[in-house]
Order: sequence, then C-alpha cells, then structure tokens
Amino acid sequence: MPDPRARRGVRHRLTVVVTAAVCAVVAGYRSYAAIAGWVADVPAATALALGMTADRRPSEAMIRRLLQAMDPQLLTAAISVWLAGRATTTTTAGRTIAVDGKTLRGSRTTDTAARHTMTACDQAICVVLASIDVDGKTNEITRFAPLLDQISGLRDTVITADALHCQREHVIYLAQRGALRAGVGGCGPGRASPS
Repeated sequence: MPDPRARRGVRHRLTVVVTAAVCAVVAGYRSYAAIAGWVADVPAATALALGMTADRRPSEAMIRRLLQAMDPQLLTAAISVWLAGRATTTTTAGRTIAVDGKTLRGSRTTDTAARHTMTACDQAICVVLASIDVDGKTNEITRFAPLLDQISGLRDTVITADALHCQREHVIYLAQRGALRAGVGGCGPGRASPS
C-alpha cells in the first residue's frame, strides 16, 4: 500500500500503525482516541512485536490523520489479499464465494444516507476477500464485476449471489473468468453448473 504521508518526519512505518490500529479494533476499540489509548497501554513486549519501541508510540493525532488519509478500498484489498494468502484450509479449486450487499447499520446521519457495501466472502474459511462501496449513484448490479475483479483466480470457483444478479452480463463475466455459478432465485435449478 502507498503511504499517504510525506517521507519527511515519518516516525512510525505505515505497517506498524495500521497493524496496531487493526489490533485495537479487533480488541473492541472503535474511536481514534480509544485506539490511541490501546496503543499507549499495550505491554512493552506487544509493542515490540508490533514494531514500536516501548517509549515511542504513535499518538492519537498521528493515527487519526494517517487512517483518514488512507484509501479504504486499497486497505480492504490489501487485508483481503493477506488473509486469503494465509488461508490453508481450502484451495481455489472447489471454492465457494458468496456475494452479498448490505446497508451498514448506524452509518446514516441527518446529512447523509446510510452507507451500502457489497462483499465477496469465502464460505469455507469465513474471510471477506473483497469489498466495494455501492453509492447512491449506482446499484449492486453495476458493482458486481468490479467487486470480483479484486479477486484473482476464480477458475472452478462457485459464485453465489442474490437473484438480482441473474444478469446475462454477469454470467458472461463469470464464464470469462472460468468461474461456476450456483442457481439462486430465478437463475436455475439450485445447483452449481458451468456458466
């Protein structure tokens, strides 16, 4: 991932700050202040394992500015590639990926509509492989191919989706990528078949 900061004055590597933030969020810390508090309070051995020195840790302002400057799509893609690379329970052959869209709870404010995203999840290992925003100017149908373009190697992979995705263009796209499709909704008999 590209570092959005100017090279001059960088005290903490991008991977160190992002890894620390991810660990804090997984531990239940959600706000920038809470993430910084977790980073400040983590034991010295953990700080060293994350790449920080015990006496020099990222501040709340630095964490906030860096995370706000990062491209969320690139971050999601990088994390998904990393997770998929560590998945050892399945191979790409015979893999099943579920595509689904959801409106994020609590994302609506008085000024903005609720945020809607679409994700592709590996069913065997329960890992989100790709995610994409579906803003108010488009819909899930137009975001199907761009979502799956983030995943390499769809050959012999079963793709499941809502009936809304029973589109000729989607079937052609999946066939070109070598994927299989599963019958859903009005798409077919309910079993995997070559596209």
